[in-house]
Amino acid sequence: MRHLFGALRSERAAALPVTLLITIIVLTLVYTIVSLASQDAVLSTRDAHVSAAFYAAESGIGTAETWLEAQDAFPSLVTHPFGEDPTSIGGGEYTVSIVYDSLHSTATRPAYAVRSVGTCGSHARAIEVVFVPQSFADFLYFTTLEHEPGGGNPCWFISSDVIDGPLHTNDQIAIFGNPTFGGDVTSGWGGADDNNQTHDPSFLYYNGDEHNHIESAEPSNAPFDNPTFADGYELGGSMIEIPDVLKTLQDLAESGGVYLVTIAGNYDIVMSRTDPETGLPMYGFVSYKKSNSDWTDIDLTDINGMIYVNGSANVSGVLDGRLTIATSSNLYIVDDITYRDSDENGPLPDGSDILGLVSGSDVIIENNAPNQDDLIIHAAIMALNQSFKADGYNAGDPRGTLTVHGGIIQEFRGPVGTGYLNGEEVVVVTGYSKDYHYDDRLYYMPPPGFFQTGSYKRLTWKEVQA
Repeated sequence: MRHLFGALRSERAAALPVTLLITIIVLTLVYTIVSLASQDAVLSTRDAHVSAAFYAAESGIGTAETWLEAQDAFPSLVTHPFGEDPTSIGGGEYTVSIVYDSLHSTATRPAYAVRSVGTCGSHARAIEVVFVPQSFADFLYFTTLEHEPGGGNPCWFISSDVIDGPLHTNDQIAIFGNPTFGGDVTSGWGGADDNNQTHDPSFLYYNGDEHNHIESAEPSNAPFDNPTFADGYELGGSMIEIPDVLKTLQDLAESGGVYLVTIAGNYDIVMSRTDPETGLPMYGFVSYKKSNSDWTDIDLTDINGMIYVNGSANVSGVLDGRLTIATSSNLYIVDDITYRDSDENGPLPDGSDILGLVSGSDVIIENNAPNQDDLIIHAAIMALNQSFKADGYNAGDPRGTLTVHGGIIQEFRGPVGTGYLNGEEVVVVTGYSKDYHYDDRLYYMPPPGFFQTGSYKRLTWKEVQA
């Protein structure tokens, strides 16, 4: 028995270190788990605070943008429009400053640098954004509705279309074939401003069958429709309201420009008309007259760049200067309209000539002899209540190519020709084929009096040290 008890005592003695070791391991594991859990809780709290600080900073940027858009005039210098005390939001808070940014400002477009610092707990994040007011001159292409007045079928972007600049429509974009969009593309269809809740942000694809169009948010719909979006697109964005009155342009014309009234017939307006005595173009001048009357020649340096016709006008010529021609009724393009500072490729990048053509109704390409074999237009064009279109677009023989360097802004999308797709080739049956290009200079020097959209755009965005 002594040997048995001795053996038991020996086994218990041997087991004690093992038990102790297991206990130590278990306690260590428990401590590690508790420690990791505590660290995770700390990290989770920190991450939540960092995210909340960023959210607060972005909220401050949004508040500043809303404030800028609510001002009746461009602020000259602002520091803390909401006071220097922080504004609370979502568990965090922000402070905002707005200052005039001379680096990005131009003579016609001020810029504002907004700095927003968001904080939550001990964490802070800062965002800096440069805002500039948006102009309708920023668009190569703008429509409120993508069809003719009165409704009906949409106007399609087709394979031959190259939209070489920014595009916006409040309507749905209809794709037929393989058009190319070279600039930003935005649509308000199905966005927060769209009052029709049945609209979903989407493209309308032709799908190879006039009786079986489909809607899709995908950028392609093989094998029939495959558009190219070089700078991407945003569907379901904000809508932009086109102005419907010309009062501001009329006021400019009456206070330093040329104000014309016509009761019957159109005014003829020619830029750089041929001097009958010398046979040379009168560069730097714009001339006007009514039928069977003499020309009145105006030196562009003697006016503020605005001509307003209370009625209709026929426009043509070569512009040498800066000018906006506005009409309360139709504006007719009766021949090429070009810049003196241009060549076969369009306006020169360092040229100073800029033209705006604004109509309270339609801007119409006249169906006349000069416009039967190609047509060139250098201008930012606005049809406030109707369309930019070609008279007789659906009759007669093809008229060649309509080349526009500038922008086309219209309430309804107007037609300039008809045709069909033959495989990848577009066959023009009547009217014009299109060759549209954005004039980048319009961003820095829009035509005199050209309308703002009422919104601001973000020129730059960056996160900086708080």
